[in-house]
Amino acid sequence: MSLWFQDRELPGSAQWCKTQSDEERMHGLKIFDHIVKRRAKGALVHAIGQQKFSYDDPLQIWEKALEQEQLNSVAIMDLVRQAREEGDYTTDTFLQWYVAEQLNEETSVKDILENAKRVAATTGLYVTFDSQITRKPH
Repeated sequence: MSLWFQDRELPGSAQWCKTQSDEERMHGLKIFDHIVKRRAKGALVHAIGQQKFSYDDPLQIWEKALEQEQLNSVAIMDLVRQAREEGDYTTDTFLQWYVAEQLNEETSVKDILENAKRVAATTGLYVTFDSQITRKPH
């Protein structure tokens, strides 16, 4: 997504997506470290299907980003449910940060998407919006 924006000379959106990607990687590494500390041998990591790298406009990207955050929220809630069913209170406690974080993630992307929709209705102003997007929270 960052590269798509970069290719279209929308550096604010590109930077926001890159920073978000870096944050997501850190979140994934925290989960990895938790699995290692818990010695959860055989913990399954599901293969990620083919990702879409071609978009027609910025709205498609922000819609996809929101969809992905919503899928992340469902996956985290599934992990919380599983931890509780198994009586794994350590993992349940660990995951509570992710539960709160997903609320922030979804809210941030929804805000950007709604702003982008309003901007899209005014042909050509996405460039102006792009210059302000790096100030949006992650």
